[in-house]
Amino acid sequence: MKREIQISRKTINGIVLLVVFIVLIGAGFLLVHRNPALLSRIFTQTVATPTQVDPKSAPDAQAAVKSLTAFYTLDYTEPVGQWQERVCALTTQGGCQIIQVFFAPAVRKVVEANQVKTGCSVQVVRLVEDKGDSRTWLVEVTLDKPWPGEKPTLQVYAEVARAKGNWLLNSILFDQEAAARFATPAKSTADQSTPTH
Repeated sequence: MKREIQISRKTINGIVLLVVFIVLIGAGFLLVHRNPALLSRIFTQTVATPTQVDPKSAPDAQAAVKSLTAFYTLDYTEPVGQWQERVCALTTQGGCQIIQVFFAPAVRKVVEANQVKTGCSVQVVRLVEDKGDSRTWLVEVTLDKPWPGEKPTLQVYAEVARAKGNWLLNSILFDQEAAARFATPAKSTADQSTPTH
């Protein structure tokens, strides 16, 4: 008596897939055996290396750059209200009040007395304090046309804060405040960190 062995299509497909899988594994071992560097190349291409973001291009650092660019862009022919408006657009509410009360009168006096008309470039030096939603950056401001008695390059501490999802200037630190808060003060160019001379 003969017995017929019945093999279903599903079983045949499974066997074929198993044979293909074994052949592929064997071919892979053969390739790696012939070229050992191939495995390391495959591995380095498939493993994603995290891209490091330059902290100086972070939104909080850029907020410091933009606000100080506005602050140190001075024109004696411009009404003081226009300067305040431009700076306050980049500051927190408290920062705007500080600008209006403490800085605007002194800046206006210097600008008018010296007929200052200057732009500036601002570069981030380093992050000096991180409190999460508040960060302080040391930045370097280079004036295009410094007025008499003012150095062309200043180092300034800018405190920025997150407000309604955006980073804005919260305060420009006075030299005494910066010295009290940080162990490494700005270089001697920070002697005139605000245009008060």
